[in-house]
Parts: sequence; C-alpha cells; structure tokens
Amino acid sequence: MGQHAVARPSRRGPRRSLEAAIVLLLATASLVLGVASQETSTPSGPAGGATAAPAPAPVAVDPAAFPPGGCVWLAPTGAGPAATVALDAGHGGPDPGSEGTADGAVRREKDLTLAVARAAAERLRARGTTVVLTRSTDDLGTPLARGAVQDGALTTDASQLDLLGRVRCANLARADALVSVHFNSFADPEVGGTETLYEPERTFARENRALAQSLQTAIRARLTAGGHTPLDRGIADDSSGAESGGGHLVLLGPRIPGYIDEPSAMPGALVEPLFLTHPDDLAAVAEPGGTDALGEAVATGVTEFLDGAQRR
Repeated sequence: MGQHAVARPSRRGPRRSLEAAIVLLLATASLVLGVASQETSTPSGPAGGATAAPAPAPVAVDPAAFPPGGCVWLAPTGAGPAATVALDAGHGGPDPGSEGTADGAVRREKDLTLAVARAAAERLRARGTTVVLTRSTDDLGTPLARGAVQDGALTTDASQLDLLGRVRCANLARADALVSVHFNSFADPEVGGTETLYEPERTFARENRALAQSLQTAIRARLTAGGHTPLDRGIADDSSGAESGGGHLVLLGPRIPGYIDEPSAMPGALVEPLFLTHPDDLAAVAEPGGTDALGEAVATGVTEFLDGAQRR
C-alpha cells in the first residue's frame, strides 16, 4: 500500500498520519448527469497481465472541483435495478503505492487498482448500475496544490486532501456503496492473503460489514476458481491496525473534526485481494486476465450486497 499503509502478519489496514490540521476547500456542486460517450481502448493497458477494460470516456461529475479524469460518471450499458456505486482505484499519479516484481517486470499498485476498478465498472454497468470512478486515468482524481510532491513523493498533507476529495466525489454522486481497491504488501514475502476492511462505528455499520463480507466472499471464490488459494485473512475493523496507534481510514471513517470533516455518506469497504510482495499472490494478479478476474469479483460482491439490501 506504499506510503499509505504498512502491512502486518495479522489484522492490518492502510493508515495515514496527519501531520497538520487539514481543511478541505472544495466547492459544493450539484451532480451533473449526462450520457456517456463512446469509449476508446487503453493505449497501453495497466501493468500486471490486465485484460484491461476499455478506457472510460465518462461525464465529469463536477468539472469545476476535479481535474480531467477525476470523479467521473459512467451510465449503465444494460438493464437492471437502479443503483450508483463509487469505485475508488487506490493511489495514482505521483503515488504508486506498493509494488512487486513478476517475470522481471515491476507491478505497481496504482496500475493494478485502476485495472481492477475499470473491469468492475464494466460489469456493473452491464447489470444496470451507474458507476462513478474517483479516478479514471493514471493521475490522481483530486486537484493538488503546488508543493504537493516533495522528493518525488506525495506529501502527507497532499495525500490527506486527495483522500478527502475521493470521499467528496462519492458523496456528490450520492452513491449507494463505495468500494476502494488496494493491494497489500509486507516486508516478509511469506505473508499473503485476502482481506477486506470496513468501519464498525457508523450509523450504517451493519451495512458496512455486510458489504465487506460480500466482497471478501466473492473475491475468495473467484481466486479459488482460478486455481489460487491465498490465505483468507477475513474482514477487519478499519481501525484495528497497529500503525500510529491505529485510526480510522479517511475513506470509511466517521466524522473527526480536523481530520475527516466530511465523512462518506454510504456503506463502504476497502478490499485488499492480494499481497504484491507475496510471490504466489502476485502471480495471481499478474497473470493474463488477473485484474479482470478480480474486477469481476468486486462487481459480483457489490451486486450481491445491493440485492441483499433491497430484500431487507
């Protein structure tokens, strides 16, 4: 998870340490909906054996508040129950996240998460779901001020603003669910497995847990069907980590003045399907169709959660 997280052999999740009080200054804007135009193929697909979904040519939710490619809306391509899902491809731009090496090629987290999010978006759209991508290109989906990158890396404050912008995007879209896609890493290459994080301290904590379990189950089932059986690390409380004494994830956490001034307003979960530092885990995502399979699993997990929510 790069600078955003430090993995551990047991429960772990990405953490961000706030170095200074952050004030998010994004203009309130109404949701702009339109008809998505024709999509074009990705010029050079993300690394990692991705059978990359076509690069989206979507409608901007709020062009005034987000840069090109950031916070974009994709119309359904098929019939199905009306719902909106926000998909967040972790990291991006100057923030590559974690990485691993397979067949002599470096696989960066930011590329893999984008490939998975795109693949999940295509399947959800085919099922009648509106999809909002917090970023649809390699770049970050949030405008960054001068000095956001220092010594080749995104500063802590800039990272915080980026995360808050992703939450703002999901809220503007009035999404019914938020799924953030990441990959794990650890210093010990023998540590691996699949984990999904959720927030238990919200008014919709029950829905958060249900979404996390649905995603974890779908991802595990898809990996097993593909001949991979990584360790099942289960679903975890997002604030159970040891980093900096633990703390809530910005994308999922409750309101914390000066840290999360505008929390996400919908059930959410953060998936970490595999460890890029574990050889077998990395092989599963780096093989041809690896990210596409994970995208299918994410779409299945979200769909089953939404179907269950309608029955309740």
